[in-house]
Amino acid sequence: MPSFLRFIFNYIFFLCMFSLQSEDYKVFCQTPVVPPDSERVEPDSKSENKPQQNYITINKIGILGNKTTKRHILLRELPFLENDTVDRDKIQEKLKSARENLLNTSLFNFVTIDTVSVRMAGADRIDVLITVAERWYTWPIPIFEVQERNFNTWWQTKNFERANYGFYLDRENFRGRKEDLSFYFQFGYTEKYGITYKIPYLTRKQTSGAGLSFSYSRNHEIAYMTADNKLLYFKYPTEYVREEFTGKMYYSYRSGIHNTHTLETKYLNGKVSDTLNHYSVGYFIGQETKMQYLLLDYSFRMDHRDAKYFPLKGYYLELEATKLGLGLLSKEKIDVLNLFFTLKKYQKISSRFYLAGSLRIKFSPNSDQPYYVQRGLGFGDYVRGYEYYVIDGQSYGTTKWGLKYEIIKPKIRVIPLPFEKFNLFHYALYAGIFGDAGYVDDHQYTGNNFLANTYIYGYGTGIDFVTYYDMIFRFEYSFNKMLEHGFFVSFNAGI
Repeated sequence: MPSFLRFIFNYIFFLCMFSLQSEDYKVFCQTPVVPPDSERVEPDSKSENKPQQNYITINKIGILGNKTTKRHILLRELPFLENDTVDRDKIQEKLKSARENLLNTSLFNFVTIDTVSVRMAGADRIDVLITVAERWYTWPIPIFEVQERNFNTWWQTKNFERANYGFYLDRENFRGRKEDLSFYFQFGYTEKYGITYKIPYLTRKQTSGAGLSFSYSRNHEIAYMTADNKLLYFKYPTEYVREEFTGKMYYSYRSGIHNTHTLETKYLNGKVSDTLNHYSVGYFIGQETKMQYLLLDYSFRMDHRDAKYFPLKGYYLELEATKLGLGLLSKEKIDVLNLFFTLKKYQKISSRFYLAGSLRIKFSPNSDQPYYVQRGLGFGDYVRGYEYYVIDGQSYGTTKWGLKYEIIKPKIRVIPLPFEKFNLFHYALYAGIFGDAGYVDDHQYTGNNFLANTYIYGYGTGIDFVTYYDMIFRFEYSFNKMLEHGFFVSFNAGI
């Protein structure tokens, strides 16, 4: 959703340009290792009749187009360095991986990689030339959004009283080092003010990163309980029902290109109106109107996907453990442990067909949890076909699969704009079918939570429109276990 809001104004304009001439967008670098029309050879009469070597040495790496991004940031993403030797049979795989890694930084709209053959003293060498088209990194844009679990729940009521508005300033790739500095000032349904600073590389080895953020928010209305798997809201127009301050910092260690360890600590201080206790018991703990706690989170991510935002090939593994309440603060009564496991697999099965599947598990041994911190299905995790429902619970599992057909292969349209970061517009279109299943284990809210403690499933068909700046428009028609069906819109990949 944030990326959708960020670029929607530009996107409306780009839709008007569809009649412009286009050309096929070559997704992967297909440049031959030894291009015959660009071969540069240093004479070596003794090596003319020698058999071809089974490895190639990377001679020089040249980079063009990085007006803002520092050279070492790009080199960090490459699976090879200057003077590395690579098996001849694997060089194209390495070049393809390098391009995917650079695109997955979200720093560039386009990346092309060319090679030039160099023969020196009988050794096969290549120069690698990387050309990038940088994105626009500064986004001073207004905030206008509706605060709902997803677009579809808002569309049911079209209630603009739940709109947020304000000003958001994000400086991506700050100092050309992939750092991110952002400020936001938000009003409306949720008043929120905050600052975030992320530093991906702290050391010369570029393996360690860190970040910190602070935010303050308050509301006149909050969801205080769930009945019949729907959220119930409490509103007090003349008083703030909930106020919350959070501060967090994290440290990350990136071993290699694909593996990342992250350790995060967070402090939260919240309070709710005394009046809320007349409607809800257990929003915090018992009849408490104030709560503070420390959170410690560790996660490990192994990411081998060809693209983070809309992957078609590769796999993703994530392990995460979160402890709410460390016993270090006075009146820190919360004690909740959450364990997460995520596995996603993507595979190309023919020239235009792609298959994907995922498994997501959350386990919590704590059966008694404040409503404020418990999360089942219906927020970030959900089963398609149940977008309108919230299924409270302490533990859950979901599995998803999807089969896509590539209707329109990735293409580029040239748009007559004077800004080079916006005048190349790429897009692709996919149609597919899908099926999801899930189960929520609940020992606390079973009285009015009929979708918990039973298997649920959904299935349907849809279309995905993918375009630049990681924008995805997903249109699906879904059916669920209760024979309900409907049309749903989302702005991220289904799996």
